[in-house]
Formats: sequence, C-alpha cells, structure tokens
Amino acid sequence: MIRLLTGLLLICSLASAQNKIVEGRIVDKDSDQPVPFASIGVIGTSKGTSSNLNGQFSVAVPDNFSLRISCLGYETLEVTNLSLDDYVLIKLKPSATQLKEIVVFNRQVNPKRLVQKAFASIDKNYNTNPFVQKFFYRHYCKDDSVYGRLIEASVDIWRRKGYKSKQPEAGIQDEIRVTQLRRSFDKTLSSQGHVPIAVKSILQADIAGYQESSPSEHLSFHSEVSHLQSNLEKYTFSFEGLTYYDGKEVYEVAYALKPDSVPTTTGFMKMPGNKGSLFITTDRYVFVKSIDVKFWDLDTVKTTSYYTPYNGKYYPYHLVRDGKTVGRDKSTHWFHVELMASEILVNDYEQFYGKEPSKFELLKIPYDSVFWTNNTTLKTTPLEDEIILDLGGGASLSDQFKRYHAYEMNKLESSNADDRFKWYKEESQGKRILYITFWNSECKPCIQDFEAQKRLIKRYKDQVGFVLLSLDDDEKVWRKLIERYNLSIEGFTHYRIGKGSTISSHYQLKEIPFYILIDKKGNDYQVNARHPHDPHLVQDLDLLIGGSN
Repeated sequence: MIRLLTGLLLICSLASAQNKIVEGRIVDKDSDQPVPFASIGVIGTSKGTSSNLNGQFSVAVPDNFSLRISCLGYETLEVTNLSLDDYVLIKLKPSATQLKEIVVFNRQVNPKRLVQKAFASIDKNYNTNPFVQKFFYRHYCKDDSVYGRLIEASVDIWRRKGYKSKQPEAGIQDEIRVTQLRRSFDKTLSSQGHVPIAVKSILQADIAGYQESSPSEHLSFHSEVSHLQSNLEKYTFSFEGLTYYDGKEVYEVAYALKPDSVPTTTGFMKMPGNKGSLFITTDRYVFVKSIDVKFWDLDTVKTTSYYTPYNGKYYPYHLVRDGKTVGRDKSTHWFHVELMASEILVNDYEQFYGKEPSKFELLKIPYDSVFWTNNTTLKTTPLEDEIILDLGGGASLSDQFKRYHAYEMNKLESSNADDRFKWYKEESQGKRILYITFWNSECKPCIQDFEAQKRLIKRYKDQVGFVLLSLDDDEKVWRKLIERYNLSIEGFTHYRIGKGSTISSHYQLKEIPFYILIDKKGNDYQVNARHPHDPHLVQDLDLLIGGSN
C-alpha cells in the first residue's frame, strides 16, 4: 500500500504590494519525514497549493488566513489564527490504515466493480458545469545524469463543459492559456522532438476527465490518455486494503494489464505492460488518487493524479508524469512534468479561447518578474535548485529566460537581418563555433544538404551553431520552405537576409550553397568550407572545437 508522510509546517512570509506569500513545510508527526503532494487550501477561498517532494510549499494568502491540510493516509488538519509573522510547527497525524487481510466487511469486496462504479459516478462527483482552474506548470528533462532544460509557467484551463463527458484528448472541449513563462535553453539531445510546452500531455493525466473512447487491441505505450475504462476486461483487479482521505474511508485497488504479445516471424513479441493503483472513497466512489505505470522493454512512464474537494465537488490539485526512454546506444532520456492547481473559479471568471501555444506564441507572452515573487508557485526542491544553477551556470531561471527570450526574438523576422545576425555572432563568442549556410528556396542542393546538417546537429549540440542565411526576398516563400522541410527544429538559426545584404557583399558571394566556419572568437576560420555531407567536415569541426576550448 502506498503510504504518504505528513507533518511539520514551517511558515514564513514575504510581503508584496498585491499578495503575501506564505512558505511552509509538512512532515509526518511520527517520523518527521516530509510529506509530498499534500493539499494545502486557504480556508474561505478556492486558492491553495501542494507540497513538493520535500514537503515544502508556497502559497499566496490574504491578511487574515487559515490553512487546511489534507493528504491520503493522514488526518485532515486546520490551522487557524495565524499571522504572517507566525512561526508554526504542525505535525499531522497518520490515519489508521488496514491491510486487506484484516478488513472485515459484511460481504466480499469486488475490486473491478468498485472501479466501474467510480467511472460511472464521475458526473456526480466532479463538476459538470464550466469552470476555470489555474495551474503552475514545471517541466524538466535530462540525458543520462545531465539536465538539459527547465520550463515553468502559469497556465489557465477553462473546461467549457466541465466533467460532463470524458474527452479522448485534451483541448477538444478545453481552452488553454499560458499567462506567464520562464525557461532555460533546451540542451537535451532530444530537443528537436520536444514540443514547446507539454500542457496537454500532463493535463491528460487526469483520469476522471480523459479516457480513450473505444477499446483498443493493444496498449499504446506512447498514448498520454488512459484506456483503463474502455478496456476493463483486459485487466485484473485486486483489493489491497483501506486508508483515509479527508476523514473518508478509501479503498485501494490495484490493477494490472493481462500479459499481451503479438506473433512475429521470429516468435512472439511482448507488448507494453501496464499496472497501477486507484484510491476510491467508500461512500461516493470518488477517485482521490491514481497511480499508473506503463512499461515496454526498458522504457517506463509513471503518472500520478491527486484530487481534492471544493464545495462538494472534486478537482485535480496535482498531476505528475515521469518518464524514461532508453536509446539504442543505452543512453537514457528522462522527463518530469507536473501541474499544480492554485485556484478554482466556478463563477465570475473571464472567458477565453486558446489551444496549447506554439513556440512563437510563447515568445509573445510579456515577462513579468513580479509575478514570480507575488503568486503561488510549486516550491523548488534542492535538486531543482541545482538543476537551475547547472543549466544557467549560476544564473537564476529568470535571468536564463531573459537570455533565451532575447536569443529567440532575435531570430524572428524584422527590418534588419544583418544586424540581428551580427548580434547572434557576438552572442556566440566564447560559447560555440558557427557553421554558416547561404541558400535560397530555389536551391535544390541546399535543401538536400539540410538533412546532413540535421545529423550534425545531433552530434554537435551546443558546440556548433548551424546558421541558415536565406537570400529569399519573399518572406512567405521562405517561411513555407522552413515548414515544409522541418527546418524550424532546435539547432537551426534562421535569418532571411535577402539578395542585397551586406553579408553577401562582404563574402563576395557568387554561388550557393556556400558555407563558412567561424571560430569561438568570432573570426572567419574557413571561407568556402566543406559541404555538410563531406565526411572531412567532421574532422574540421572536431579540430576547430578542440582548438577553441
């Protein structure tokens, strides 16, 4: 049985013009161990937060406030008569848990039937009317032991039909709005395949709101939506015992996908597996927590969802997804994505429309440094603080984002591409060498060479900047070619300099494609450099990188 820890609440405050921020920590009364993912609500409001892996939290509060702390496996506790200057130590008491061997019922528990009742009761237990929920988003990745990117955001979700019907994909009946964003550069090897922000992916961890609509022959390892409800017959279920949440008895039900395989020419190949646990109240059959683990060969994805009540209905307050993918070379890519609810709005909220934003749309969001100190965020752990420092060489995440934003905005179309390229060249000094390509949309050899450059990007991530200088005068044609040949991936930097640019004149350009190598000091190392498909180019790059360090 999963047992969460609960306990110590340390409160301190940071004053601001709009909000007052209270920070705290929760530990178990008996063991003094931290309690992760506890729900911390501000009494009398729909605002709240969740504790991190170390039991710490941060929440915006009014002048006079009280807190309500609840967590699966613990007695709910209300802390009242607090002031912003209080130093309060609170120890939450673990609630009694009963293993299945000692639970006594009048009749035998049917775990599969419990799960069916819980799915059938979603429209009674969750809000079927429109509502808005505000979330804090955090997302980081690493290759083996090296962290490569970190993103934080404030996200609003307008569920236009509430939980009236389960969706097979987020965004069909939802509106998504990212209001604040800060992030590092993406230095992971998988950056080319990364979406700009994965709000839909983590939102779909909500099993009460998202389920595949029809049975599937085999479990899809890459699906981000649960298929449990539509494929109940393919699972085995077991009753594991009783625990408590918010004063209510809770069943724990474990499930496991029956072994699955498909015939091949060399025998049978095992298909992805799936197992997990569901925590369901005994009175109304509410999902208050779910744990789902998918695995296939060495790859795994673990998804955990937590729910809390507000005005008699339940809402997700913390969604977490952790994944691991092992490559053919045994390298491992890890990702962690989570959404933490900070407020629920059921009346008098602003209506908005939007989908998961693109990279360009994210860049247009104004950066507000005050927001990150005046509003509820998910408290960072020491590990996450270390990630921020590692990615930014000691710079804060806000400073990293300012650099990232300036870097990306510089690549957008404006009146003077020559000056923007000059900025990028200066910004790269001491960080990377540059491989410059002159091309245009009518140059077929240029386009053929781009695939070879994509392979080089994977090999020389962060060591070489691959810059594509287009001689096209027509912006629409240029952008269409970039989209058609997937040239907007991380690693390529684009500038449309046109036919009459000073850069072309400086290098006395006569034909394309034309390539130039520039060293870390910003000096021309090799004019008329080798083409990207030339195997000797790798030797030039290695030599230049080695001599530049």
